[in-house]
Amino acid sequence: MSDSDLIKENERVAHRVFRFYSRKVFLAPNNRHFHEQRINAALLLTEKEPLQGAVADFFYGCWFDIPYDVNNLFTRIKDRLYPHVQQGFRDCIDKKRYIQRNSMLATRWSVLISPSLNEQKQRLRISSDDAREIAKDITTELMQAREDEDWGTIEQIENEFFAHCTARNDRLAFSLVWFRLGRSDWQFDARWDNCQHHLDQTIVKSI
Repeated sequence: MSDSDLIKENERVAHRVFRFYSRKVFLAPNNRHFHEQRINAALLLTEKEPLQGAVADFFYGCWFDIPYDVNNLFTRIKDRLYPHVQQGFRDCIDKKRYIQRNSMLATRWSVLISPSLNEQKQRLRISSDDAREIAKDITTELMQAREDEDWGTIEQIENEFFAHCTARNDRLAFSLVWFRLGRSDWQFDARWDNCQHHLDQTIVKSI
């Protein structure tokens, strides 16, 4: 196995672990161990957003720990975050603010909180390069989950993808994933039709 193949395989494993603990965090929002394991998995990913989303969930779910016992964890993660995001979390540690249910620190990877309206508007437009990268990642993850017969993960990945497409109006990523999965005899259910309908309606409204 080449170095690039090994890196990709490690990323796939990290994604699976991240999603596993995402489900755990959703079911037990105050369990610090689940949050920390999820953050550890996010640190193995090249993207910044999963880590930011996981940390935001941690700061929300375990808010009572944040001012007292997170400096070691924050030291490990802070260089992987954008400067303004670092500062936002630092303000929480210093008790200058608390993470709310809708927060500028949340990302599409957060499971306990949602991006604030301003953040959603700022992130609404997505480049074609980003859309293609997302489509490639989603297709790979779905095909791997089907091979593993991990139906729960498939549903979660699909739901996250639909949420991304509708929030970001990402018709390109949706079309690419639909086409690639269709070539592999994917079973598209009503959720796919609903997402496509939503994106089509967005086109009509913009005309």
